Amino acid sequence: MKPFRPLRPAALCLLLSLGPWAGSHAQSLLDAAQSTLAHDAGWQAQALAVDAASHRQAQGRALLLPQIGLQASTQHSDSTVRAAVPLVGDVRTTQPSWQRSAGVELTQPLYRPANLAQYRQGQQGLALTQAQQAAAQQKLLLQVAQAYLAALQAQDVLNVVSTLRQAVTEQSTLAQRNFDVGLVTVTDVREAQARLDMVQAQWLAASNDVALQTLALQKLTTWTTPQPWVLPASASLPATSAEEVQAWLAELPAAHPLLQQTATARAIAELEVKKAQAGHLPTVDLQASYGQQRNPDGSMTLPMPHRITAGTVGVKLQLPLFAGFAVQNRLRETLSLAAKAQAEQEDAQRNVELAVRQAFLGWQSAQEQSTALAAAVVSSTTALQATQTGYQVGVRINADVLAAQVQAANAEKDWLRARYQVLLAYLQLRQAAGRLNLDDIAQVSALFTPVAPAGK
Repeated sequence: MKPFRPLRPAALCLLLSLGPWAGSHAQSLLDAAQSTLAHDAGWQAQALAVDAASHRQAQGRALLLPQIGLQASTQHSDSTVRAAVPLVGDVRTTQPSWQRSAGVELTQPLYRPANLAQYRQGQQGLALTQAQQAAAQQKLLLQVAQAYLAALQAQDVLNVVSTLRQAVTEQSTLAQRNFDVGLVTVTDVREAQARLDMVQAQWLAASNDVALQTLALQKLTTWTTPQPWVLPASASLPATSAEEVQAWLAELPAAHPLLQQTATARAIAELEVKKAQAGHLPTVDLQASYGQQRNPDGSMTLPMPHRITAGTVGVKLQLPLFAGFAVQNRLRETLSLAAKAQAEQEDAQRNVELAVRQAFLGWQSAQEQSTALAAAVVSSTTALQATQTGYQVGVRINADVLAAQVQAANAEKDWLRARYQVLLAYLQLRQAAGRLNLDDIAQVSALFTPVAPAGK
């Protein structure tokens, strides 16, 4: 009888190479993240939103620059002059004529507070979309990391269940052989078969989970045959300290994309208040024009062909007096919206701080569970070996061996899950603090080793 041993990295390499993930080349977590950023439609849409915001900012700047226009016209007129002449009576003179004119007009805003506020809103709008892009990138990186680690975890669980199924099959065969020679009762055979049926159901569920998690990863990366990597038992999992997290908390307003969004939204709302206040203020523009009018048929004042050239320059002042209380109500509206934006910023600050603290506690808990489950793997393995030895010398029965095998396999599965949870909790902590980037993905990706394809 072969003793059951929990799956080690060497066995993982062998079994994983036979799994559905076999590919032509190794694809790491970093490769998965880069592939997702290159193909994700949502991420591409966010990049286009940033590009659109940059053009919107340029539109706001245009309100501060000169506006130059060219005007040209041609028209025909028939003018009739009627005069009362003594001794002659009414005298009418008709003067048909053409008029052709062309000119250039320039307007340069000198004092328009609303235009200046709108330009600054465009700048803040660009900063807002950039913060949204940073948040979307961090969310997408965490999403692909979750999918990648879930796929690896599902494959590891399948490997453990496969090894357990093989061990239970051998134990069931041994029980049947001992029953045939009269060493055990039929109860041992039926217990072994019941355990084998249960493990077979677990194996089918684990196989289905591998297929589902692989499809989820393929959706993000567009990989057709993703190849797994293995997390060695000796890998040093990433760590952080409470002091470092406290420093992150102090830097949240400047570093976290969500808080940057709320701060920018508040700045935009305050600029909207300034635009509303500008409704009470005067506007001053510099206006200049240069044009020429041709009268080839003459005019009533000068009945001969002539040309008029005129150039003007001046300053235009406009002062609003009354607009039906629209300006006052608009100002009250913007003040309320600015107060709302401030409240949302404060609420977001509290929520982000809470999320960071919770993520840190979750990461600490995952680390502690991983350490405890590693000890449980050693204990369950020792217990299984002792039970197998007792079965060989006749002090343990077949059911004891089956139970010990299942316990050892469950401990192995829980330990594997806990290790992946440590990695995921670390990335979640970085994302909660607004610091997740490709360097963090590369750091986690470096912990894995690729699986060599079968036969190589």
